[in-house]
Order: sequence, then C-alpha cells, then structure tokens
Amino acid sequence: MLFTFLILQSCIITTHSVKEIKNSELNSPEDKSGYTSFKFSSSIKVQKTRDWFRNYFALESEDDLMNFKTSFLKDSDHEFIVTVFDYSDREEYMDFTGLFFGGGVETRQSDLQFFVGITVTDKTGVDHLAENSIFQKPLLEELTEMRKEFRNFTQNNPDQKFF
Repeated sequence: MLFTFLILQSCIITTHSVKEIKNSELNSPEDKSGYTSFKFSSSIKVQKTRDWFRNYFALESEDDLMNFKTSFLKDSDHEFIVTVFDYSDREEYMDFTGLFFGGGVETRQSDLQFFVGITVTDKTGVDHLAENSIFQKPLLEELTEMRKEFRNFTQNNPDQKFF
C-alpha cells in the first residue's frame, strides 16, 4: 500500500513553481533599466493590498501607487519616488496518475499566492535599494517596519474590511 502511494505521488510533476518569500527579499533588476525591489508575500487579495498602501501613504487614487513622491525617511529632506506593485502567481502541476487508471494527463493549479513589491528611486533615477546607495540601509529598515505594520493589520482584520 505504501509502495503504491509513493508511486502515485511520483507521478505529479511541478511545471511552474512559485518562490516562497518567508519574510522579505531584495530582488535585483532583470535588466539595467529596472530597479531593485523589496518584495514580500501577502495573505490578502490584490485590491485590499492596494487599499492598505494608499491609506498608509495618504494617496488619493489607485494610480497614485505608481511613482509617487514621499520623504519616507524621518529626519531626511531627500525626496524619494516610490512605486508599490502587487502580483499573484500559482504553482502548476501535471498529474500522470490518470495514465495508470485509464484517464489522461491532468493539469492542476494551486491556489493563488499574492505578493507586494516596492521600488525606491529619486527624480534623477538613482536606485536607492541598490547596494551602492547610501540610503539602502535606512530604507530597508523603514520598509521592514512597514511590512510588519501591514502584516499586523491584515492579521488583526481577517475580514479585510479596512476603511
């Protein structure tokens, strides 16, 4: 019986996996025209995530999450340009167990997983989350604190009725 179970489990192949982000991570840009992003997972759906960030930064509309200006760091006069983006992804599998029981190959998908990404630049286009930025460390501290606030709020409001 155990042998049969192991054989059937080995007949499921992951064709697309989703990278798990336990806390947060910095992602280098894919090409030279991109920016380093601070990413973390979200337990809530995209629209509610956008609502929370618009409220956090006191923004008027959803479009304001793209390239808005903020001082972001306490005791700093430097103006940063921040973009908050969200995305979702799901794992995909091919299940070959049907071949043993007269069925065909079945494609399956996991539940959607939600993520948030944030970039921080300035009006000259300097990437302030990049390793060579003098602002990287204080920005990462602020972003980490903001992520904690976001997680605490979403955990304490499971009904997701924010505002």
